[in-house]
Amino acid sequence: MYLRYQLFDDQRDAMILIARIMILILYGYFGFTYVTDHGSFVTYLKSVDAPIPETTAIVATIVEFFGGLALLFGFWTRPIAAIFVVYTIGTGIIGHAFWNATDPTAHHTLFVHFFKNVSIAGGFLFLCLLGPGKYSIDKR
Repeated sequence: MYLRYQLFDDQRDAMILIARIMILILYGYFGFTYVTDHGSFVTYLKSVDAPIPETTAIVATIVEFFGGLALLFGFWTRPIAAIFVVYTIGTGIIGHAFWNATDPTAHHTLFVHFFKNVSIAGGFLFLCLLGPGKYSIDKR
């Protein structure tokens, strides 16, 4: 029973910290690129027919860069993780609309990326439930 239910109990907070770092590497990187090369990001959003690309770019930059930093440091973790759940599903719908692809290769690529977003949203849902652990500003 130990392996099944208690294997990592002693490392719970450290593992939550590692999980926060791992899940946010992606958002930190892209959030930083949105800050440093905002024009290219707006151009990309126009190419995928995102609604109001200039405004969408600002929202995405705030969520990914600043929200990512907040989650990394464990500040307002649960509500921000909930925002990331919705945001990640939304970006999957806007940026990886496999249902519109006619080319089989593009369809497959978009399909994989869409469901990666769904999986990442699941990770954020876990973070929303668990909280940031003691190695955080929230300390919960």
